[in-house]
Amino acid sequence: MVSGVHAQSSVTLYGSLDEGITYNTNAKGNGTATVGPVAVPDFFGLKGAEDLGGGLKAIFALQDGFLSNTGAGTIAGEAFSQFSWVGLSSRTLGSLTFGRQLDLTTEALRLNSNGSIQYTFYLFHPANLDDIGILGDSINNSVRYTTPTVRGWKASIVYGLADSGTQPGSVFSTDVSYADGPFRASAVYSRWRDHLINIGPDLGYGSFLGENLSSGATFLAKTQEIGGISAFYSIANRVDLHGMLTQVNLGTETGAGRMRTAEAGADIHTGGANTVNLGGYVSWLTGTRYAELGVGDVYALSARTIVYAQVDWQHATGNGTAAMALLTPSSSENQMAFRVGVHHFF
Repeated sequence: MVSGVHAQSSVTLYGSLDEGITYNTNAKGNGTATVGPVAVPDFFGLKGAEDLGGGLKAIFALQDGFLSNTGAGTIAGEAFSQFSWVGLSSRTLGSLTFGRQLDLTTEALRLNSNGSIQYTFYLFHPANLDDIGILGDSINNSVRYTTPTVRGWKASIVYGLADSGTQPGSVFSTDVSYADGPFRASAVYSRWRDHLINIGPDLGYGSFLGENLSSGATFLAKTQEIGGISAFYSIANRVDLHGMLTQVNLGTETGAGRMRTAEAGADIHTGGANTVNLGGYVSWLTGTRYAELGVGDVYALSARTIVYAQVDWQHATGNGTAAMALLTPSSSENQMAFRVGVHHFF
């Protein structure tokens, strides 16, 4: 006689939809109005777990990014482009997962960033060189181990194998994080080899570190090292303070460069549903200084739906022009974006 075997399991469908309108004062010399997502990239995903007994679970997650105004994927031709992994999790031993996974800079630092907390990707840093925004730079062919949480502490390590088709060079990433009550903090280090980066289109550069970027050519970093620390502290649930420091070292066959960024922000909860946000950063990148400041108001219509208004301004000095994240670079040293929108999580 054979009896049935039943295990507790769960599968969750989740996602994010953002829509609104942005007026940009200078996109290659012209003011432009655009409709589409920007507060948090639109995404949908599936995650699940099956209890295998003895504190052991099989786990998986799939997540894809898309544009709500067109339905197009954020990375053409790729399903579940943000991450897709499977593995095992233990209460006492931690978790081991395999597949396409986030760079730990994205996971560890984004949580405490202005761009994430204040719902505006315009406050992410030049060309996303420090990988804080989820813009497609996930690690293919990777294995990850995460420790169990002990007294608020947790650590992870990821290694991505080189693949001539999808990932020319190897990737190594590690982080340590702490969370207890109103305080959380993280530190991270990542190292990429032969990493393709859209510096030309994102910053308007015709060349960078000896590479010709005309006609939309992609910059190839033979080495890219990212280090950063971040922290968040909530004062009596009325004011949230957060900040981070990052450094990115870039190397090519003919040169080397560095970007340093200091960021800070404050969120003032003026009522049960309303929050006023103020944040900004300063980045120094090979002869150009980018300074950006943003202010916004977020009103929660429910636990899952918000409406918001934002204004962000960037000023560049040195060799480059202003170039805010997700926008076409400016033709001058200044660029400003005005944004109103509605966002829903499901």
